[in-house]
Amino acid sequence: MSETRVDGHIFAELNPDSIDQADLVVGIHSQDDADNMELVVRKAAGGVARYYPGLKAVLACVDEASADGSKEAFFSVPCWLPRIYLSTSPARRLKKLCFFNLVSLARRLKTRAALFFEARIVTIKKTWVPRLAEPILNNGAAFTSPIYARQVFDTPNTFLLSYPLFRALFGRRIRCPHLGDAAFSGALAEAFAQSEWPPEDSYYSCELASAAIAVATGPVYQSFMADPRVGKSRVPVDAMSIADEFYQILSTFYELMLQREDFWVKIKNSRPTPILGTDLKPEILPPRELIGSPETFRAAIAQRSQDAQSLWKEFFPRQLGLLNSLSQGDLDDAEVPIDDWVELIYLGAAAYRQLPPDKRAPLVYALAPPFLARLYNLKKLAGTLPLAQLNSIMENDAQVFEKKKPFLLEVWRA
Repeated sequence: MSETRVDGHIFAELNPDSIDQADLVVGIHSQDDADNMELVVRKAAGGVARYYPGLKAVLACVDEASADGSKEAFFSVPCWLPRIYLSTSPARRLKKLCFFNLVSLARRLKTRAALFFEARIVTIKKTWVPRLAEPILNNGAAFTSPIYARQVFDTPNTFLLSYPLFRALFGRRIRCPHLGDAAFSGALAEAFAQSEWPPEDSYYSCELASAAIAVATGPVYQSFMADPRVGKSRVPVDAMSIADEFYQILSTFYELMLQREDFWVKIKNSRPTPILGTDLKPEILPPRELIGSPETFRAAIAQRSQDAQSLWKEFFPRQLGLLNSLSQGDLDDAEVPIDDWVELIYLGAAAYRQLPPDKRAPLVYALAPPFLARLYNLKKLAGTLPLAQLNSIMENDAQVFEKKKPFLLEVWRA
């Protein structure tokens, strides 16, 4: 069974009310989240009751074959809405397949709008339902991407990679294209079903791919949620964990470039994406701590650099001196200028295209050292600059990604 196609991943299903049509489907993704299920079910059902009492709606738990009683917790919460439970196979517990199952259900129920929330989120509010659904139900949108009240270190990969690269490739300025929550229309569900998806099993693959497919289908909206997005385990982030996230995100981008080449090569400039809810007052929590001394970052860079030497020499000869200096010098003096950073990402894309699939992962990890160096510099800036100024830096960096797209096309086609 191909995991690059939407249909065929429902291993178990419970539909006690025999629901065969719904205007609105609120999907709740669960991965052993029984302890938080009651909160999410109550908020989701309460949002439907308050804002869409006239719609035929259903709650759907799209589960990763949880073994902690998530299914039982989902059905045990007192709730006026009918419920459907879908599960992946216990052997294939993947978030991507849960999203696919929600898409399949939305198509079967001929829904107008489907929402996707995570059962681990502890800050979910009833208002999140209309903020995601409203652009689709009332504005004719095909897709809604949320914007949460976040600090830089809640999403450092957004700042350094996903926002500017998505904007340059696919031509739309979507602030957080790899977030776990979203909404899509029935028409977009059909487009999802007809599309090829990246083969990666990473946490971020379905988010980035769904946003890319949505941009090509359109129209796309963003919705300001005004609240922070906090999961059950709000833990400190460190250099190595963010490097692993970097790998997942960049490898997904590279796969999307291979799959959707006919689309992105034609994009010359980006356009703003409409944002609803900008009048809302945000609630911003203190940022998660980015832990790690210069020695910790240097050790992480050295570890990745040792394995990357041959790849650096082969694919990044112009930047070889810069790359070697990252693991040999003082990290406080190390700098990866934005122009070099963008060229590395674009050269990496061209190299990824040339390599056989089993050789691609080391190449992506070879770009982790300059990423970690830029992350360390961002860590220092975040302690001295206001959030607005940091966002301005991100916008300026994104413009460089766009400006250098002709370079990307040149090396991609070489």
